[in-house]
Amino acid sequence: MQARVLAVANRKGGTGKSTIAVNLGTELGSRGYRVLIADLDPQGHAGLGFDIVSSDAERTVHAVFHKSRVDLLAAVRTTNEPNVDLIAADRHFDGQITRADPRCLAKALNPVKQVYDVILLDSPPVAANVIVCALLASEGVLVPTLLDHLALDGVRQFARAYHHVMCKLGATLLGFAIAPMQIDFRTNMQKHVLAQLFGSFGSDQIMRGVGIDVSVAEAFGHCRPLLQYRANARAVADFSVMADDVARRFNLP
Repeated sequence: MQARVLAVANRKGGTGKSTIAVNLGTELGSRGYRVLIADLDPQGHAGLGFDIVSSDAERTVHAVFHKSRVDLLAAVRTTNEPNVDLIAADRHFDGQITRADPRCLAKALNPVKQVYDVILLDSPPVAANVIVCALLASEGVLVPTLLDHLALDGVRQFARAYHHVMCKLGATLLGFAIAPMQIDFRTNMQKHVLAQLFGSFGSDQIMRGVGIDVSVAEAFGHCRPLLQYRANARAVADFSVMADDVARRFNLP
């Protein structure tokens, strides 16, 4: 069975896209899924989460945006986590796509999908053209968000962009699921924003999220997934629950 390709995307920065890509990918790998993470964000933070940085732009996922023939399997790097591989970002990528085909990423991933069970695309917050390519390559989308009013507006903007791609370009997606991040219900604002998310999108599209835990940031500082850095951290259990929700919501093989 071919891999299920899921984009991790939001048009707002700092919401936890790379955090989800690294830690959800690691959790799924620990369960026996063969996982590939493709780091589409030029910041390369998903790669940093595994202590991987590419020095060869041609062996990165961004090569598909300026070359007609790219062997992404040749760009795959093995991580220290069981069953988890990575295709690193080109940290000099300027967001410009020289190829006219918005399905270039989807086509380049076709041979890769035969090798994995799950492919996570860590998308950039800007470069709308890259996000479109990621959506067209995906079967579902995870939308991480903080629980504040600006982030809520960002989710609504993303939902509009998502439906535009669905309708205008004919993407075949299983839908999107919203993942609240850095949850701290000691603040009434977070409770209020979460209630608005449920009201706007319905309970089926809201996953159980990740509570605030300084260990998540510390793990990135040590270039390791949280499960390896501090297996008893509170957020490890949250990512495990998120993996349950993702498997159910997107029918993982």
